[in-house]
Amino acid sequence: MSRVLVTRARDDAERTAEKLRRLGHEPILAPVTEIVATGAAIPRESFDAVLATSARALRHAGEDVETLRDVPLYVVGARTAEAARARGLHVEASASDVAGLIALLRERFPTPRRFLYLAGRDRKDALEEFLRSCGHETRVVEIYHAQETAALPADALAAMACGEIDVVLHYSARSAALFLALTQGRVEARRIEAVAHLALSADVARVLRGAGCTHVRVASSPNEDSLLQSSRAPPVVSRRAPGPE
Repeated sequence: MSRVLVTRARDDAERTAEKLRRLGHEPILAPVTEIVATGAAIPRESFDAVLATSARALRHAGEDVETLRDVPLYVVGARTAEAARARGLHVEASASDVAGLIALLRERFPTPRRFLYLAGRDRKDALEEFLRSCGHETRVVEIYHAQETAALPADALAAMACGEIDVVLHYSARSAALFLALTQGRVEARRIEAVAHLALSADVARVLRGAGCTHVRVASSPNEDSLLQSSRAPPVVSRRAPGPE
């Protein structure tokens, strides 16, 4: 059994923890961010379609999201679709990732249209770049924000400091950087460098390697199932880092 540190925001970390237990691991929750609603209002305007790439955009939207019930919604991921339906919205289609959503929109909307994008404050710009390049008009409403936590939980820090963590899961470049900042001065650098770090994508891995972490694996696909499959591989390091010479 491996002890796995989960750095996701708590709502998602709880779901990840259940998956890890089913895989035979012991999860330790160490959220580096907390998801908070921005309180942004849904514009009372006409749109050809609504876009959402995260379930958080639907869960944290205000009651005025109900004004979008008659507008077709295009989403990324089954959880996002489920969250949308729970708010009474009509999911026209879903894709497994942003690249799939872009392909779907390219096919469905060959001429310029008007979109409403329900998004998080911290996001990649691939979708918006695509929409601009096709001449679409896009209104972005930032529904939620991943706010940095003040400190990691004491049990997580203690486990890291004692070399009792085998694997750390990282989901974004920003959260990886926050993890490194929140452990700096609290956990010896050799402990951080010696543990196995599993990164969702290459840009996440770059942050970790840039900080001196040498045992970094990148998920075969940028989704959690692939990331967790990496955790089933044989350990790349022993649990305890070598002591000082």
